[in-house]
Amino acid sequence: MRPKIGLALGSGGLRGLAHVGVLRVLEREGIPIDCIAGCSIGALVGALYCAGLDPDTIYKLAKHTKRRHWLDFIIPKMGIIAGERVLAMLKLLTQQKQFADLRIPLAVVATELTTGQEIVFQEGDVAQAVRASISVPGIFVPHRLNDMLLVDGAVINPTPIDVARRMGANIVIAVDLAHAGTVCKITNTFDVIIQSIDIMERELFKHRQHYCDVLIRPDVAHITPSSFETFDECVALGEQAGEAALPKIKALLAEGGQRCITATGENPSRPSDSGG
Repeated sequence: MRPKIGLALGSGGLRGLAHVGVLRVLEREGIPIDCIAGCSIGALVGALYCAGLDPDTIYKLAKHTKRRHWLDFIIPKMGIIAGERVLAMLKLLTQQKQFADLRIPLAVVATELTTGQEIVFQEGDVAQAVRASISVPGIFVPHRLNDMLLVDGAVINPTPIDVARRMGANIVIAVDLAHAGTVCKITNTFDVIIQSIDIMERELFKHRQHYCDVLIRPDVAHITPSSFETFDECVALGEQAGEAALPKIKALLAEGGQRCITATGENPSRPSDSGG
């Protein structure tokens, strides 16, 4: 019996199109994916893939949809983007699927703002869970769901390796986009907030990265995290990083995953949320 392979797709703003490049490589090489745990943009890409969209289709959707399809700006109160438009797009693209309807098991990580608790969605409406996970504090209005006030999962678990492990993965491939920070010119509020979160994420992930078996780090530091104009480059960099990781992935598969490490995480008893 072959080992079960899980992906942990991390946050990183629109640089997250690099995840599409990694998925392209894994599909092309016939690397099976048994489960995906995603945070923020990683949750969005993971949800579309688990819902049945192939990497090329996800890329085309990203390329041909405009800002106005996703972003509804408001007078700031708890955020500058209301998030209703992005929720409508998510419902459309996921075909309003429930987690149980997905072709590949998915877990979506968000943060409950009032308690600071990590919330892991594995049941209920996929679009609602992803809307919560992408709610970058200060940019998106927090998402209210089931008496919770939810924001970006990157606040607590930017690349959810431990979640993929708890889903039963013997081999966890993590895709980390925040490792190098942002070295591009910071030009707007989005960039200021995302750069600040990147700094926090790097410190969080530094203590958890050893729990994965393969760590993929696309070289996206020079790309503005709010840019809608760099999708081609992000995908290409994801492919490049994915190809560089192939020898290790194939070696682990050949060994039956015998070198895998069991992740404990900081709090293995964290409950999953129904996400109803």
